[in-house]
Amino acid sequence: MKVLVAILLLIPGLSLAQFSGEGERILHMEYMHGFILKHKKQISHLIIGHPQGIRATLVRQTNGSERWHQRYNYPEAGLSLIYLDYQNPSLGKSIALIPHYNVYFTKNRQAKSRWKYQIGLGLGYNTNKYHRETNNQNNVLGTDLNFGISMQLQHQYQITKDIALLNSVSLTHFSNGSIRKPNSGINTVSFNTGIAYSLSKKAYSYNFNQNDPIDKEGLGYTATLSFGMHEATKIGAGSYPFFVLSALADKTLNHKSKLGIAIEWFYSESLKRDIKFDPELAGEEGPDFNRIGIALSHELVLGDFSVMSQLGYYVYDPYKPFTSVYIRAGLRRYFNDNLFASLCVKSHHARAEAAEFALGWRFK
Repeated sequence: MKVLVAILLLIPGLSLAQFSGEGERILHMEYMHGFILKHKKQISHLIIGHPQGIRATLVRQTNGSERWHQRYNYPEAGLSLIYLDYQNPSLGKSIALIPHYNVYFTKNRQAKSRWKYQIGLGLGYNTNKYHRETNNQNNVLGTDLNFGISMQLQHQYQITKDIALLNSVSLTHFSNGSIRKPNSGINTVSFNTGIAYSLSKKAYSYNFNQNDPIDKEGLGYTATLSFGMHEATKIGAGSYPFFVLSALADKTLNHKSKLGIAIEWFYSESLKRDIKFDPELAGEEGPDFNRIGIALSHELVLGDFSVMSQLGYYVYDPYKPFTSVYIRAGLRRYFNDNLFASLCVKSHHARAEAAEFALGWRFK
């Protein structure tokens, strides 16, 4: 668990730092009611009630103090405290703190009716984790602390200058990135309603700036070392370190996007032990546990942060513990033009393999 907490804390600026700039402060209070999404047939026995909860959110409206604000139609930086009761004694309750951004579809800032979408990454605590003897029905969460991911589509209707009505549909996901098994993860789809109240009495204006020129010539090159702890395939096998070395070449398309291709080498002590103690390989020399993959990469740039998404394929994978195709999604933080850190989750369809913390260097 110390690993999970440390990974999140090593990427600064994801929580209260979001509110250090200029902009209107708004408080949201919402009631949540929904259902658990059956993303695997193995979790059917857990879907016996309708989760409900409360979400309190502090929001800062960006106003163009940074150039990327204007590119994304002046998004909101938010921090949500979520309480979710699954109405199931095996699952218990989750309490989460999730930093996020809300991006508006509507460009008219004076419109009473506005649509926006949200994406966020944070940390959640679950009261009833898996236990082999006392709670073996919970096959979705194997740890007290988990990563929390929030995605949402929300409608806001302005009633008065300071009060707005909120209605939304959201997906809230909790899992530990296979730091410990079981880790099927839990996805809650909820329908939410509430109000927003402006805490700021000062009138803020929006800054409009010309975009800086951008260098689209040639390719950029990135070297990344990812690492962490995970329990590869078997419950109770223990968590062991892994490393990933990646070399990426990408092309800057515009101020928002970079598209590239990476080659990666995967080393996992946990997978090495799985092969050593695999009963189907008893008396035989096991296959190589090393893997090599090639991945298509997209980077969505938001100032010093960017959202990473990758689709990969193993070109060398003798043991084949997972499918040949993998996906990776997460958040990157640039400290200057070269040095960055990132937090990503790598999975194979709905099966997570690892939460990866990474340090890297961009050469161009």
